[in-house]
Amino acid sequence: MRSMTQVKRGEAGIVSLMVTMVMMIVITLIVLGFAEVARNEQRSSLNAQLSTQAYYAAESGINDARAVIDDALSNGQTPQDKTTCGPDANYKASGIVDNTHGASYTCLTVDTHPDTLTYSIGAGSTVIPLISAGGKFSRFDLTWTSLGNSASCPNSGSPNTFTNLASWSCPSPVVRVDLLDANQPLDRTKWANYTATIFFVPFSSNVADVATTAARGTAVGARCTGVTTASCTASICADLTCSASLGDTYYARISTIYVETNVGLTISAAGTQFDGAQAVIDTTGKAQDVLRRVRVAVDMSNANSYAIPDGAIISSDSVCKRFGVTNTSFTVFDTVNGDLNSGGGGSLFCNPATSNPNPPSP
Repeated sequence: MRSMTQVKRGEAGIVSLMVTMVMMIVITLIVLGFAEVARNEQRSSLNAQLSTQAYYAAESGINDARAVIDDALSNGQTPQDKTTCGPDANYKASGIVDNTHGASYTCLTVDTHPDTLTYSIGAGSTVIPLISAGGKFSRFDLTWTSLGNSASCPNSGSPNTFTNLASWSCPSPVVRVDLLDANQPLDRTKWANYTATIFFVPFSSNVADVATTAARGTAVGARCTGVTTASCTASICADLTCSASLGDTYYARISTIYVETNVGLTISAAGTQFDGAQAVIDTTGKAQDVLRRVRVAVDMSNANSYAIPDGAIISSDSVCKRFGVTNTSFTVFDTVNGDLNSGGGGSLFCNPATSNPNPPSP
């Protein structure tokens, strides 16, 4: 009996030891887990900080390149390409932003003859020079994007049918393009005869029409796809089959109808490079072991330095063609023979009344 009791007491000690070891292992794993979480959070916070530093370092590279381009343009010189990462004869920036914290931009390239132009367009006119860097254009392909489902766009009907703003449910705008053919000397008459005016109307269909440079106020369909972002495409060619060549110098004035903001536009020309429109700057910023790459398109034209109106008069209401004038006493409006039969927009000058009991002050 005594020996059995001793054996049981020994077994109990072993069990206690094993339980203690298991608990120590579990506690150790928990501590290591918390330590790993803390390290991950610390590293995540550090990465976010370094990512921000790397981004600003890349922006410094963008600004250095833009300063060189702006200086060349202001002096009447042609900005040059930069095909290597490091400094060269035209772009001498060292790339070091903050040597103490290891922030710099490690690579900077500049392409002054891109094959794609990128713009943000809206209700105000954007002027885009379409000048070939070599040879004639074969076509212009336009793509514009806006937030929203393209299924809300019409999938049938005539592109010539425009609705009012309240009834417009498509997230993509109608894009208006005025394309001036500047391949020959222009005078006042030719300016009107060689300007194509095109209205690209979005459709959620698989067929897109082709607009030609002979269009004069023509409305054509644009193909739109996408669920969260409506992406629409359209083309401008010399003929409907896009088999004839265009010239090498055009100017486009582009604006949107119905949708005024968040519209991104890209223009390509079947691989033909553009000259004098934009420079694409590509730079990589570095902060310790974190890299950020930034790519921007810089406008090299001063065509958009000043706002260009779409028309001399823009009104949301009717505008009468005849005007009444007050007599010298400023107490009545004189009758205008043959004036409108009914008023418009509440304007007293559009009413055929012979007098006004509350005339405006002189």
